[in-house]
Amino acid sequence: MPNMLTPNALWNNFDVSLETLPNILDTEEENGVVYERVNFSGRDSGEGRVQIAAMFAYEKDNRATETVLLFSDSCDTIDKELLALFVKRGYNALMVDYRGEWQGCEFYTKYPENIDYANTCRCERRKDYVDDSAVETSWYEWVAVGIYAKKYISERTGSNEVAVVGIRDGGEIAWKLAVADSFECIVPVCAAGWKAYKDIKKYLPDEPELDEERYRFIAGIDSQAYAPYVRCPVLMLCSTNDEAFDYDRAYDTFSRINADYIKESAIAYSVQCNACIGVKSIDDMFMFLDKNLKNRQVFIPKPAEVSVEVDEEDNLVAKAIFDDQGIVESCKMFFAEDCLDSSLREWSVCPQKSKISQQGQEFYLNIYEKTSTIFALCYVKYINGFTVWSRIVVKKISGSFRNMQGKCRVMYSDRDVRDGFSFSDYSAKPIGGIFLEDTNYLPRLAEMKDGVKGLYSEHGLTTFRMNSPRFSPSVGNVLKLDIICEKTADVVFVLKNDATGDEFVYIENLLGDVWQSVLIEANAFKNASGASLVSFSSNFSFTINCGVPIAINNVMWL
Repeated sequence: MPNMLTPNALWNNFDVSLETLPNILDTEEENGVVYERVNFSGRDSGEGRVQIAAMFAYEKDNRATETVLLFSDSCDTIDKELLALFVKRGYNALMVDYRGEWQGCEFYTKYPENIDYANTCRCERRKDYVDDSAVETSWYEWVAVGIYAKKYISERTGSNEVAVVGIRDGGEIAWKLAVADSFECIVPVCAAGWKAYKDIKKYLPDEPELDEERYRFIAGIDSQAYAPYVRCPVLMLCSTNDEAFDYDRAYDTFSRINADYIKESAIAYSVQCNACIGVKSIDDMFMFLDKNLKNRQVFIPKPAEVSVEVDEEDNLVAKAIFDDQGIVESCKMFFAEDCLDSSLREWSVCPQKSKISQQGQEFYLNIYEKTSTIFALCYVKYINGFTVWSRIVVKKISGSFRNMQGKCRVMYSDRDVRDGFSFSDYSAKPIGGIFLEDTNYLPRLAEMKDGVKGLYSEHGLTTFRMNSPRFSPSVGNVLKLDIICEKTADVVFVLKNDATGDEFVYIENLLGDVWQSVLIEANAFKNASGASLVSFSSNFSFTINCGVPIAINNVMWL
């Protein structure tokens, strides 16, 4: 019978005794940051040693002893801009290439032939399945790269003050490293395990039937199995509306962190950032690193507690309870309705019912009158700058409430400020493809031509509002919106179902610097085969892209 290995059994006897044999290949300096391309040796596969490609970065005039070990997603490689993000905050940073051989790339980690499946482009079943043993997977080799990277850092800096920050698949590696080796803390970004449940959303009715292979994968690879064994504090950074990451399951993993470390751990969500990590979470990350690497005094509050209740006036409300050991600066509650697919869910801001107090705050849940399931979560920012989030509360709804709302044809007006829309165009790439450090990247309400306000964006716009039952279209509806482009340009309107990959596009050339009303019938949208969209429906994101900045207003169904 194939071996069912648990995290401890998988890593207990890993050999990290071999010399790293480092070699600095070249050095360059840019804006006060020094970047060194380095090679060092990793584990012996039996047919030779892994030759690890990495880049070590540090501030030229202010050498640090603390180091952040960075892992990108498994299809990405070393990113100088990401390295600089951490160096400018007072850390050394080492970023490894673990994806291996890649078309057009000359600097990469070289794996011996007997573990060729460690190369992402040829991993095949060794990434998503454990057919025999977790040892014979891409993940085992990638974590082994991380173990030897930690050894290289310690030898080079003379310090074991090392943290791991990993993005997506890199975050899954971070979970495993927190069991396989010793680190001061880890920050998994959009990584919570549950890969054996890929495409099975938490709140959808169909639960998968798991066979023996799936249990092997869960036991030896999935990060939720590693959480009880981590040996350091964890900060989980999660984004919503991410087709590659089911944030509904993130808190399930967080809650499994063992009792010795969960009090020093935290979880954060970035809402309305379109699968990216927002400024509040980035600030949390650096405060968390400062606490655990630099031993600074940073208060990590307990997660907020949210409950859904009916108040004395028969309104449906959400109540947030705070950590009474801290002083609260601000709190915001978000809610979503009925959409069980997390990647398509629309999150809206709840209006405040009460003023903030040190005990908590209440918000109105102004739900649609036919809503059957409500989702709610909130953030609480404390005066030390750290922001904590609640778990996502899910509640079945029945009966009627005073503050219920009727159907709404208007998906957006300037009264919403920017609620309901985020950016869509990644051409001005967020740092590392995920960190939105510049708030100007997000849409904002601005005064346009003739003093008319609109939701302005230099990077396109996207919304999931049609997946909310109150804003969903009816058969025969026409989509109408007001739009202005800074210059005459083609505007690309896209309806996409992230779950199925179906995409329908409509393009219209619009004059520059003038507000125009655009009306689009469903059959104007075409897929790649030229077939028309039969009718507007839910389960789509709606995106507006343009080569120049745009602003919109009055997006509605006619």
